[in-house]
Amino acid sequence: MRGQVTPTPVVSATPTPTIAGYTMEQVKANNSAQKCWSAIDSKVYDLTNWISSHPGGAGAITSLCGTDGTAAFKGQHGGSGQPASRLAGYLLGPLNK
Repeated sequence: MRGQVTPTPVVSATPTPTIAGYTMEQVKANNSAQKCWSAIDSKVYDLTNWISSHPGGAGAITSLCGTDGTAAFKGQHGGSGQPASRLAGYLLGPLNK
């Protein structure tokens, strides 16, 4: 079997961001602490791994699971750079309206 090369599979630990985007129905389907998505400012975020780390407690995040969390996020964090920067790390892709 000389000359044969076996391709190495690429494993992705997180969902791959998509240009096509996500629907609100997809966000609503991920509405638990085990799979927590939220739409904020027309973008979809997977907040599942942030639940246990949020300084304000898990409840602040689980209340956003499966919802449009824009008002709650802005109401709590306003224009603060650090929360917005942290949120960016959980981005899945745009919300299709």
